[in-house]
Amino acid sequence: MKICEYRPIGIEDVTAMAELLISRQNLESEVFPFLKNSYLNTKNIADFFKKMFINSKVIGIGAFDNDELVGYIIGKINIDNVRGRHVWVPYEGIAIRRDQPSELIRNLYAKVSTMWLEQGCFSHYTLIPLGNQTYYDALLQLSFFIQQVHGIMNLEEYKPFENVSDADIRLANKMDSEAMGKMSSIIYSHQNSTPVFEPALPEVVEEIKEGYKRIVEEEETIILIAEKDMKELGFQVYEPVTSNLMAPDHAVELSIAGIYTSQMRSGVGKKLMNEGSRIVKEKGFNSIITDWRITNLASSTFWPKCGFKPIAYRMVRYIDSNIVWANFNNPSIKNCSLDSI
Repeated sequence: MKICEYRPIGIEDVTAMAELLISRQNLESEVFPFLKNSYLNTKNIADFFKKMFINSKVIGIGAFDNDELVGYIIGKINIDNVRGRHVWVPYEGIAIRRDQPSELIRNLYAKVSTMWLEQGCFSHYTLIPLGNQTYYDALLQLSFFIQQVHGIMNLEEYKPFENVSDADIRLANKMDSEAMGKMSSIIYSHQNSTPVFEPALPEVVEEIKEGYKRIVEEEETIILIAEKDMKELGFQVYEPVTSNLMAPDHAVELSIAGIYTSQMRSGVGKKLMNEGSRIVKEKGFNSIITDWRITNLASSTFWPKCGFKPIAYRMVRYIDSNIVWANFNNPSIKNCSLDSI
């Protein structure tokens, strides 16, 4: 691989970054044609990068060949209750020129990860495209693992399930606030159990519950509730999305969905999917996007059966924070090394 110059990247590099990203997405659209949408143009992508640099703390690195940008990685420094202090590399946050090998991604990460650690970020989250094996291979070889799958279903290709539940499916209304609040623990309880083992922080669980209660107030949101004998069995929530690099034109997002464990394999989820697909198609949507935790056995089995095809992975790497002091700059290690001479 040709030796590149690596240097920090910023808002002054937006035009070159946009060109690389458009080239990456044109390659993606050869595998996923629906990604060649109205959003895919230089202005939209340049505006996205400018806002990201202006509104967030962004730390990135670029690889330059004869002063031409041939690859970059940028990440936002984020802090929240669930992930703590971490770096978030969005779907737009990594791209290399078509003629560059996956090794360039590994070298870019080697440079930028040091800068992230200096910011106290030991958890690195990265959304990568799947139309080109290069990105996935590079991150696997950097000890990243798959955490979340992002998928798209073309409604024209949807095949309704047979042998579904006899549960009733209805549209929720503003009187269903408490019912949605009761069902707010369904997804989190799945994530909390084996083999996901996601911690259920009390304050986060309460925050999610309040969010579920409020969702019935959102005018454009479509909420389906499955029930039988006056008891809720599960739900689906659909929200319209504006076009972006991961969402085709005229797409709707299946943002949250779940059924009680006792209803699994009863056909409730299948009936919800049949009704949800029919309703959103009648409203003029062409595609449904959703995402799921790969270690959630129920989700990672059911959603592909519905016809959702993975287009991106969220991959994660956790670095042992002991590296801050357990390194060869530590005086104790230096003294040990001198004593052995």
